[in-house]
Amino acid sequence: MLRTMSWQLKVRLAAGLITIALLLGDVIGNMWFEIGLSTVVYLLVSYPVLIAAARDLFIRHRMSEQFLMSIATFGAFGLQDYAEALAVMVFYLIGDAFEEYASQRSHNEIASLVKLKPNKVRVIDDEGNESIVKPRQVKLGSRIRVLAGESVALDGTLVQESAAMDMSALNGESEPALFTRGQEIPSGVINMGGVIELIVTRDSKNSSITRLINLIEDAAANKSRPEALITRFSVYYTPVVVSCAVLLTLVPLVMPGENFGDWFTRALVFLVVSCPCALVLSVPLSFFGGLGAISKTGVMVKGSVHIESLSKLKAVAFDKTGTITRGKFTVIQVELFDEQGKVKTVTSGAEHSQGEDEQRRMRMLSLLHSLEQQTTHPVGTAIVNYCLENSISAATATEVNEIAGYGLEGMVDGHKISVGKEQLVTDRLGLSVPPVNVTGTEIYVVEDGVLMGRIILADEIKPGAVAMFDELTRMGIRSYMITGDKEAVARSIAGQCHIDNFYAGQLPENKLSTFKDIKGKEGTVAFVGDGINDAPVLAAADVGIAMGQFGSASAVEASDVVVMNDDLTRIPTAVDLARRTFALARQNMALVIGAKAIILLLGALGFANIWLAILGDVGLCIIAVLNAMRPLNWVKTRHFEVKEVTTSTSTHAA
Repeated sequence: MLRTMSWQLKVRLAAGLITIALLLGDVIGNMWFEIGLSTVVYLLVSYPVLIAAARDLFIRHRMSEQFLMSIATFGAFGLQDYAEALAVMVFYLIGDAFEEYASQRSHNEIASLVKLKPNKVRVIDDEGNESIVKPRQVKLGSRIRVLAGESVALDGTLVQESAAMDMSALNGESEPALFTRGQEIPSGVINMGGVIELIVTRDSKNSSITRLINLIEDAAANKSRPEALITRFSVYYTPVVVSCAVLLTLVPLVMPGENFGDWFTRALVFLVVSCPCALVLSVPLSFFGGLGAISKTGVMVKGSVHIESLSKLKAVAFDKTGTITRGKFTVIQVELFDEQGKVKTVTSGAEHSQGEDEQRRMRMLSLLHSLEQQTTHPVGTAIVNYCLENSISAATATEVNEIAGYGLEGMVDGHKISVGKEQLVTDRLGLSVPPVNVTGTEIYVVEDGVLMGRIILADEIKPGAVAMFDELTRMGIRSYMITGDKEAVARSIAGQCHIDNFYAGQLPENKLSTFKDIKGKEGTVAFVGDGINDAPVLAAADVGIAMGQFGSASAVEASDVVVMNDDLTRIPTAVDLARRTFALARQNMALVIGAKAIILLLGALGFANIWLAILGDVGLCIIAVLNAMRPLNWVKTRHFEVKEVTTSTSTHAA
């Protein structure tokens, strides 16, 4: 801590401590020299405090803790207790230095990430020439170069075969991540290999590192309820304390025979002990330390107000696709129907039919391709990739319309084509569908009101999902899943992941009302999602948690907590750290208020002197601040048994 102090502060503290020793040792002898030395050193030590007190009183029109220290030391000077007056100011400054050190250390745990945002980019033109520009000047689709050891300035897809990147700034993982050609590399990571080139996919204001910095700024702005209470409390606290001290000095007027000097001393003790710095600073530092500890696990919390909410969670509801499951689908079965709408031929994703059936199969997939290429939903993306891999071209589709929660409609060569989930066929088109023999996402194709067939896709449960739900159960937190998929798929997922309750067949407009029903039943409830359609529920939740690595920008914006590394097991870790942080803040409040109340009572009764008052102020402040720094040394992550679970599940509207 001494290394962080300015030399001016060290000189002032040294002068104060030496003078206190001389005064207590009674080695000066001359009274006038003692008064002069005490006055000069007092002004040298305390001038910043006196200036701050005057500024608050005459400009801001409020009494601050500096005002308390000032009038207490003026009173001590009036009683010729010069050593006590100097001690109040010296130890107040020592306590202030401890607070500054703790605050800076806590701030550095989070704000150091801002340094990872590069201020220059190497842009490569069509001729291969390199120019260095600012990130905000780079356009989408530009080619940029990143040297070994440099931080990636903008998100982009990798041009080279592979690259190893240090992702620790974004997700807290120390092990390098390997990216292959065509994969998107987020900004803020460090190139650990040779020179690489990227094709920019996000501009500077939407880059991963910019979003992370915005989260940090949000975190600093949002205060918890205890912090807000302390802030409001400090405004009214000092005038009340000063009034009580004045009343103590007036006791001899109503109690004849009492010594005015004794009661004046008691009032000074009351003022010194009443300094609220320990309470005002230790509680915010507890929360800020908690924010720093949680950020090291790869989770960003947008302010300490959400730490309080996390600590009180009773239940967590989850979206399915892209949250519990990977959202990366594979085609496992293609079925053609006859004129009566019954299954005629069944092929796996890698098989083909013969003769006329193969022609009908190719036409159906071409129609499906033509509409699904209009959407960015993971199911649509998987279908398009399947068609491209199997050389199935897309016909030209017009008047394409997305029906939220159902599917797509459009015109192809004069025919009306509808593609989507079972409810599209049964509820909107009035057709019946044959039973299916595998569990998975069913996407139907209808041409001019006639069922052509369906394609079935499989998804995979994320590693760590089962362990995460088990850990939430152990912590006493109930789990829910809200999905647009059919009940059979939802039941399968819920069973494999040990989810307490699930709601299937939920359209986007129903998700919010379903979540509100859960919230009304459980109390404080979080929602975890990753897509654009999750944004309203994330905003309505007590704690909205977005999967930030692959989640949509709107989901991240609407959320209160962002899991930067897409690791579900970090959610119970964040809840555990939030509980410990909130308990620590309450512990600090109880410690400071309880100890000060005892010393205040002793002072009012005449059993406490100015030295005990200093101990009650500065000593408590240092203890509370050191206690508030504990989150910075907490265990950063918890280890779960992660199991790979593959399942044929997904949904076109999850």
